[in-house]
Amino acid sequence: MNSVKFACSNIEKRMILTKYDYHKNVLKNEIKTIKSIKIPTQDYSIKNFELVDWIIDEFTPQELENLLEEIKIVKKRTKNIKPFLATIAVGLLGKAQ
Repeated sequence: MNSVKFACSNIEKRMILTKYDYHKNVLKNEIKTIKSIKIPTQDYSIKNFELVDWIIDEFTPQELENLLEEIKIVKKRTKNIKPFLATIAVGLLGKAQ
């Protein structure tokens, strides 16, 4: 009886990740090493988790997938993706205003 109860509790804990959920997790992992991003055109700084939430709110699933592809390209050229993320943040700020 205990083994059946244990098996049922394990099934309840499993989650099915969609492609979009996977991309959100990848984005969080890519940006988590950066503490904050200073936006050069304005006297403004944004925390990494705030930027992730903002990107997830504003981007469509296809745009998020394209962003991850672009981050991969930037990382191949240079290990520092912070300037690229600052550009994304400037675009999001411009869109919000």
